[in-house]
Amino acid sequence: MLPKGTRKGEKLREGRDRFQAFYVPCTASDMPTSIVKELTGKCGLKNASHLSWAVRTGSGGSISEVKSDGGERGAGNCILDIMRKVGAEEALVLVARWYGGRHLGSLRFRIYRSLTSDIL
Repeated sequence: MLPKGTRKGEKLREGRDRFQAFYVPCTASDMPTSIVKELTGKCGLKNASHLSWAVRTGSGGSISEVKSDGGERGAGNCILDIMRKVGAEEALVLVARWYGGRHLGSLRFRIYRSLTSDIL
């Protein structure tokens, strides 16, 4: 069973690449890497080429941010930027990518941003 409040976005296809976003409520006491590991096991993400994620949690008026590119340099920043813009707090957003064999260039960053915005 996934953590309460978890949302799974629709899969997006771009050529042979596939992307999917996930939202999980997350507090400062949660371990983001544990949440990512749980999602990986329970949502069929073990074969994903990249698992990029970001988390924003608040404690006493300050915001803590952690991100991981998951092998897709810059993807964690894309996710975190959107989370900041919409004011998302107490949240983890993960975007999985299954690489289809074609380099997408900057289009992949637009996809990460779009999926993050949609899931929030």
